[in-house]
Amino acid sequence: MKYIKYIIVLLLFTMQDVAWAQQRITVTGTVYDASSGKRDPLSSVTILSNGLSIGSTDNNGKFSINVPNNATLVFRTIGYDSKSVKVDNKTSLTVGLTSSSEKIAEVTVTSGYQTKSRTLNTGSAVTISGKDIQGQPAGDVMSLLQGKVAGLNIQNNTGAPGFRGSVTIRGISNINVTGNGNNAFLTPTSPLYVIDGVPVDDNADYSYGFQQAGPGVSPASQIPPEDIEDITVLKDAAATSLYGSRGAYGVILITTKRGNSKVPVVRYNGSAFMSAVPQLRSVIGGKEERLMRIRQILMNDTSAIHALDLVNNTPFLSDSLNAYYNNSTDWQSYFYKPTYNHNHNLNVSGGDVQFNYKVVLGAYDEKGIQENTGYSRYNLNMNMIYNPVQKFKIEALLNNSIQKQRMGSGNGLLNNGVATGGASSSLLPAPSLYSSVNSVLGALTTDDDNKVLNTNATVNIFYDLFRNFKAGVYNSYTTVSSTKDNFSPAALNSNQAKYYTYNDRATTLYNRAQLSYVFGFREKPGDEELAHNFNLFAFSELRASFFKSDAMLNDKVVNDQLRGPLTLMTSYLSSKGGTIGYTDLRTVAFAGNFSYNYKSKYVLDFNYRVDGLSTNGPNAGYKKNPSISLKWNFDRESFLDAWTWLDYGDFRVSYGSNISPNGNIYQAYGKLYAGGRYNNQNTVISDLGTLPNLSLEPTKATTYNFGMDFSIFQNRLSVMFDSYYKQNDHIFKEKQLSSSNSFNVIGSTEISNVNYGWEFQATARPLSPSSPFKWNLSGNFAINREILAKLPDGLREFIQIDNSLGQSLYYRLGTNSLSNYLFNTKGVYTSLDQIPVDPVTGLPVRVGGNGLLNYFKPGDPIYTDLDGNYIIDNYDQVIAGNSQPQITGGLMSLLQYKQWSLEVNTSFTLKRDILNNSLAAQFGLFGKPTEMGGLVPISQYNFWQNVGDDAVYPNPFDFVRSAILNPFRTNQTLFQEDGSYFKLNSVKVYYNVPQTLSQRYGMNRLSINFTAANLGYITRYSGPNPESVSALGRDMSGGYPLPKQFTLGLNVEF
Repeated sequence: MKYIKYIIVLLLFTMQDVAWAQQRITVTGTVYDASSGKRDPLSSVTILSNGLSIGSTDNNGKFSINVPNNATLVFRTIGYDSKSVKVDNKTSLTVGLTSSSEKIAEVTVTSGYQTKSRTLNTGSAVTISGKDIQGQPAGDVMSLLQGKVAGLNIQNNTGAPGFRGSVTIRGISNINVTGNGNNAFLTPTSPLYVIDGVPVDDNADYSYGFQQAGPGVSPASQIPPEDIEDITVLKDAAATSLYGSRGAYGVILITTKRGNSKVPVVRYNGSAFMSAVPQLRSVIGGKEERLMRIRQILMNDTSAIHALDLVNNTPFLSDSLNAYYNNSTDWQSYFYKPTYNHNHNLNVSGGDVQFNYKVVLGAYDEKGIQENTGYSRYNLNMNMIYNPVQKFKIEALLNNSIQKQRMGSGNGLLNNGVATGGASSSLLPAPSLYSSVNSVLGALTTDDDNKVLNTNATVNIFYDLFRNFKAGVYNSYTTVSSTKDNFSPAALNSNQAKYYTYNDRATTLYNRAQLSYVFGFREKPGDEELAHNFNLFAFSELRASFFKSDAMLNDKVVNDQLRGPLTLMTSYLSSKGGTIGYTDLRTVAFAGNFSYNYKSKYVLDFNYRVDGLSTNGPNAGYKKNPSISLKWNFDRESFLDAWTWLDYGDFRVSYGSNISPNGNIYQAYGKLYAGGRYNNQNTVISDLGTLPNLSLEPTKATTYNFGMDFSIFQNRLSVMFDSYYKQNDHIFKEKQLSSSNSFNVIGSTEISNVNYGWEFQATARPLSPSSPFKWNLSGNFAINREILAKLPDGLREFIQIDNSLGQSLYYRLGTNSLSNYLFNTKGVYTSLDQIPVDPVTGLPVRVGGNGLLNYFKPGDPIYTDLDGNYIIDNYDQVIAGNSQPQITGGLMSLLQYKQWSLEVNTSFTLKRDILNNSLAAQFGLFGKPTEMGGLVPISQYNFWQNVGDDAVYPNPFDFVRSAILNPFRTNQTLFQEDGSYFKLNSVKVYYNVPQTLSQRYGMNRLSINFTAANLGYITRYSGPNPESVSALGRDMSGGYPLPKQFTLGLNVEF
């Protein structure tokens, strides 16, 4: 017992030593590049202690952390070897990192809600840094990814501010077309967006009220490009299968920035940019228009007397002294004007490993080049991470945005008011209340106001139950409120004003609870490295979404000042109002992942997910989505150790499936509504419009993928290659029922199509690391083939008739799904002896009846007489063309010298057919010389004028027969052109002000940039822009042109 007191004293001294050893101190320092000899500071270097990230360096390479005085710090960043440094009571450290050949191998990729190193990732995924999309303001960030990812096809087919173009991954996955003619649109199959871990569907909640689109913006539109850390595109089933429902069309992950500096950092990004009007069509104006019309009538009418009578009876041709018809109005100048716009973002961030935060305040305002159009966005985004102890972490995000769209008299994709007004005759006076062209005033004075309020709140909690066993819960709530108000004054509507109002509300509640466990075994006792590594991951997912929309149309309001209420019985009967859309959906899913790797050399991934959707029919049940993938990192094989030039290399192979919901709950279960009273009792009546489909099931995408990646010569050249086969089954389409049935249609899922192709992506650094210049070259291309594999009821083909322009679609198994059905134009008849004659009747080939004007003559188009009956009719149409691009890609170059950088981005689309409806309409205007439509010069085209002319286009001046013959019909191969193009997307110039200069004024960093975007195209297409066409490849005169933009930007950091 006498030794007890000595033992106690000894223990107290020991505990004192332990306490002293664990004393925490603040360590500051700088991390620099030890490879270049210039000791350039390295930013975003991750600092770890005991395997836990505790901070990172700022843009000046500086850091400040609080650690135990005997801690061992690990400094790690992409492209450099990791370095361990012992603190040993030092409060200041200077750390040099040497470049490594493992740059891309250390890149982490997020897929299936997990983050893995590139070595262990078995899926096809491409990550784009947020730095690659800086310097160019955009209402929709996805437009900035054009040409950057192989297989990601982005077509910016509208220049309307705030609207996105079409976005598809690995071809189209739906063949449904709604509408007719120029108003025909392909059902969108945009990928699933996952923003900071929360899935957001871009294909849902887009409604139409009384044939007018409700306001709707892409989920990516609410995030300013300056706030994006990186964007990852997941393409094959191995990468997307765990996303289950809504993942069939691919997945795009968007991660926003986080605070990573102990000292608060304030960043300002501002820019002023001008949107310039692209080249518009030339027009024939004033006196020349009148004389051309008169000459056309005199030279092409049936007789001189009839021609003179026709001219004299047409006031705007004969009465040249009338001030109303004696004008030379440039209608396009009233619609299109350059605009000056601005964009501002203020970012305040800071914190360390225990607590960090970020607040972003943004304002974006862009006026459209079409009058009375534009887009404004105001956003306040905040996130916070609190990590009080190593085992517990909580994340909170709050994103708010208010967006306002102005669409004039259009809907963002089309503006028919502008199209009609812009095509008016130049002889008419300028627009006014007394002008006959009210479409101009309608486009300019229509009061159109559309607002979208989007709020998302997310709370994520993570807890380490025990070593390598982690639990996490994601909770998110999103609410979107949209309003649309459109008022058209009385002067534009026969002295009766019209008012349309629309509002909707959508809410989404999302929950995901997950567990993960990582463990491994050594191959031999005493080995430092674990040979057999396992990763188990499981989660459950719940999603509840609600959507309700209401609309009201006051056809005749009291006056322009008082927009309601209704007063007259006639206006009451012609007005409409009420709920036009209502959905309440639920999805539940359970999923798991098993991963195994042997020394990171051989990797196996197995995913399995089960989904239940409320839109499924009762007989459809739960849907199962498995995937399996393998990877061989052959660079880790010992027999390749002699290949010192090989940085890394691997082969990947995968199989898996995903689904995407179809239809709605009414198409699966039917709809009931209150009927009249029968026998003094209330009745309930079935909606006979749609027959319930008890087996309605989601679209299923099954993908096979083979890939290879490698990098050589210390990352001087890196390559990614993929080959894939993707089959989409159970594509939804409403099917007409027999007239003997009580119901009209049924929602069918009997269509399938297949996409297969090859993708290639490469990055090269051709200059020596010691060169003062740094040059990065990257390029990619994708070849995609799409064929129709299955049709309803076992059909092998059917035609979807277009009753507007006659541009029908021909669906035939074994061919591309969206084939055009057109008359085959083989040229123009040069002379009378070239026209075929029916040997039975002795009459030449004709159109329609037996009238004298129905027979073809020189100057008329040569159509293929498919059935050989010497009559050109709808039975002579052929399958022609493909509206979907078969090859897409892009080229990028980044050249850096000291403080200067020059970046050039391009993209290309090849082997795509476009129907030039705009050109057909321009030629067609000459067939109506007595109607007051605008005329455009056609002298640049090779059209028939005299006997013997070898022309491309028929005689446009034969107005007598034009209505019968219709030589410039839109549904002919004459106007189907090659829509291939090479586009100069943007040119960016950056200048980073030397820190010695910026720090004089209290700024850590100051940079200036200039960007020119949408600069031009190299194409054989005769239209103004091969990209500004619909998803069906139709170039309409009512489209919104893509403006050129010139930006001057400023970036400041304090």
